[in-house]
Amino acid sequence: MILKLADEIKVALVTGACVLGIAILFKKVLHIQANFLVANGPSYLFIVYIITRGQAKKSKCDKPLYWSLAIIFIAFLTIILHVI
Repeated sequence: MILKLADEIKVALVTGACVLGIAILFKKVLHIQANFLVANGPSYLFIVYIITRGQAKKSKCDKPLYWSLAIIFIAFLTIILHVI
């Protein structure tokens, strides 16, 4: 039996992993304190995904892979900009 996850759950798991990764990286590796807004950057894109999900049903860009890649990109961008 294969468990089929909803698209929202897939994107939420990626978002959670990115937020946890940012928190662990900042605290344990870089030894810097990131403020709340910076550490939760990927969460804001997830909120946009949830809000616009209904309007974007007809779009080709409404795939969880695209949103997940955008969230991962924002997480990496957050890390890079905070280190510089």
